[in-house]
Amino acid sequence: MGFEEMVKLSEETKNPERTIPLALMIALGVSILLYVLVSLAAVSVVGWEQLAASRAPFADVAAVALGPMAFTLISVIALFATANTALLMMMASSRIIYGMASSLSLPPVLARVHPRRRTPWLAIVAVALASMAFLFAGEIDFVANVTNFTLFVTFIVINASVVALRYRAPDVVRPFRIPGTIGSLPVIPVVGIISSLFLLAQLDSLVLLVGGALVVLGAGIALVGEWQSHGAA
Repeated sequence: MGFEEMVKLSEETKNPERTIPLALMIALGVSILLYVLVSLAAVSVVGWEQLAASRAPFADVAAVALGPMAFTLISVIALFATANTALLMMMASSRIIYGMASSLSLPPVLARVHPRRRTPWLAIVAVALASMAFLFAGEIDFVANVTNFTLFVTFIVINASVVALRYRAPDVVRPFRIPGTIGSLPVIPVVGIISSLFLLAQLDSLVLLVGGALVVLGAGIALVGEWQSHGAA
C-alpha cells in the first residue's frame, strides 16, 4: 500500500515521468528482498506452525531470540510505526482530495487553502472526520479488509485505465511505457486486473457490501463536483 504514496506526491518531484517509475521499481525490489530475508530469519527462530498461529509473530520471534522484554519493545515500535503509516496515509489522502477538488473532480470547496498556513485545511478536516468514523467499526480486521477492498478497486481502475489509454490515445508521448504487449494490448495491466479481482473475491460479504457502498458514495461526491463545475462554467 505504501508504494503508491510516491505517485500521490509526484507533483513535487523533479522529472516525475522518469523518477517515479524508477523509484517504484527500486522500492519494490528492495522490499521484496527484505521481506524474504525477514521471513527466512523468522522461521529459523520460531517454527512456521507457531508463527501461523501467532497474533504478533515478530514480537514472538523477538521474545524467543532476545528475551521477554523484547516482546514489549517490538510492540511499542509497532505502535509508532503504525501511527506513522496512518499519518502518511492521511496526509496523502488530503493531498489527493485537494488535487481532485482543484481539477473539479470533487466539490471545489475542498480545494480551499488556509490563508496563513497555505495547507488544504478543508481536505485535511474531511480526511480526519472520515478516519474518525472508522473508529466505531470496532474490529481492526474489518477496517483493514475494507481498506483492502478500496485498494483492489483502485488497482483495477488504474490497470484498466492503462489498457484504455493504449487504444484511446496510442500516439501520446509516454516517458515510461509498460513492457510486454500482445498487439496493442499491454499484458501486465491485464494480469493486474485479474489478480486484483481474484483477491477481491476472497473478502467477506460484509466487507464487499461496505466497500461497495463507499465506492458508490465516492462516485456520488465526484458527480456532485462535476455538476458544480459545469454549473460554474
